[in-house]
Amino acid sequence: MKLLKSSIHFNKIILSLIFNISFLTLTFFGNLIIMLFSYLVYFIEKDINVHMNSYLDALWWGFSTATTVGYGDIIPITPTGKIIGIVLMLIGTALFATYTALFAQAILEDEFFRFRRKYK
Repeated sequence: MKLLKSSIHFNKIILSLIFNISFLTLTFFGNLIIMLFSYLVYFIEKDINVHMNSYLDALWWGFSTATTVGYGDIIPITPTGKIIGIVLMLIGTALFATYTALFAQAILEDEFFRFRRKYK
């Protein structure tokens, strides 16, 4: 029973974080950056790279690059495309580090306030 209560409480924390304005803003601008970088790479490589047949291909590349999954099925071949890819990797790493920090903050804040109420 205690495990069920803890699980429900944890889910409430996560849901409150997901609908937090900071989280939503980060998600909106993070996705906007990925879409912009994907468009730039598509614009630069569409006539050169045989693997970039559509904007959707570039978007696939952008999200796999930003999340550092990097499947390798679509890669930029121009120097400019590669530089944009490097910058997107750095932005993606920072973006997901920020997500991790937001989740950690939400969980630790809740634990801190529960601890203070218990020993006050």
